[in-house]
Amino acid sequence: MRRLPATLVLTSALLALTACSASNDAAPAESAPQADAQGRIRLSAAQIANLGIQRAPAVAADSVPVTGLPAEVTVPLASSAQVTLPYAGVVTRVLVDEGERVRRGQPMLRVQSRELVAVQADYARARAESGLAAQQAQRDGLLEREGLIPAARAQESRARAQVASASLRQASASLAQLRPSGAAGEFELLAPQDGRVVHRQVAPGQALEALAAAFSLASDDRLDLEFAVPVELATQLRVGQAVALPGGATASVAAVGGDADAGAQSLRVRAQLAAGSGLLPGQQLDVTLQLPAPAGAVAVPASALLQDGDGHLLFVLEGDAWRGLPVRLLGGDGRRAIVTGEGLRAGLPVASAGANLLKTLTAAE
Repeated sequence: MRRLPATLVLTSALLALTACSASNDAAPAESAPQADAQGRIRLSAAQIANLGIQRAPAVAADSVPVTGLPAEVTVPLASSAQVTLPYAGVVTRVLVDEGERVRRGQPMLRVQSRELVAVQADYARARAESGLAAQQAQRDGLLEREGLIPAARAQESRARAQVASASLRQASASLAQLRPSGAAGEFELLAPQDGRVVHRQVAPGQALEALAAAFSLASDDRLDLEFAVPVELATQLRVGQAVALPGGATASVAAVGGDADAGAQSLRVRAQLAAGSGLLPGQQLDVTLQLPAPAGAVAVPASALLQDGDGHLLFVLEGDAWRGLPVRLLGGDGRRAIVTGEGLRAGLPVASAGANLLKTLTAAE
């Protein structure tokens, strides 16, 4: 259906008012509404009803919503861990999958690795050398106490034993995150902590280099939200500010980046999601950041705001007259607009419907 111009709508409404008056000989005819020299418009109750003008009070605003910010759900840095392969090899079996919970030391992956054979040989050699060096140091200690060898020789034996013991600890640490599976050159990769498998990066038959990431773990169910905001809002960002998500979930700002993205001219912001959000790591969505409202800011229905050149206009009811008031738009969320303006205050009635007709009357005058 084609929409009628506002002037035609206004003319039709005024004709209806005139016809209504003419049909009632007992009632005196009402004059057509018009703006006075100060741009104020006075309307009778019948004219307000026929023009479809509705009003709503301006409400003091404590925040300004910044909408449409693209965000991604992530795992907090403090509770996440990457499980990496200590040695290159080929995946023979995946033992856990995404979403599963694991315990510290639980096998997660089986890998066939030639490097493991050499490492196991080094460990066996280090264990044997450490044992022999310890025995020699013990014997030389007895001989020193009996005066059969000089103290320097006993000290030298103890030093060799300490070096051999350090080599054994190093070789043992190389095998701490894995466990031989029984087959030659095959090992099981063990979970470094209790947690939930957030992401799996491996599959059976895949060849991996040493230190390649195999799994991402989260130690708990906490989640973060990462998004970017325009750099011009930097001075208004504070830790603890509220973030609204679709579906009613909420988050609060936990950290603000210290440098701006050179291309997008934006700042990175990380927020902590409230428990029970129902979101998953990697999920993307648009969020709304709630910034503090300046003094004197009010919230009005979005339908009350009119475009007026490069600015905006509200019609407010002062006494029995409507008046157009220039305002500055700070933000909004589709249902309400946050504005400031000279003389605008909380509780002042604004035209939430029919404001375009009031603007037409003012323009015609």
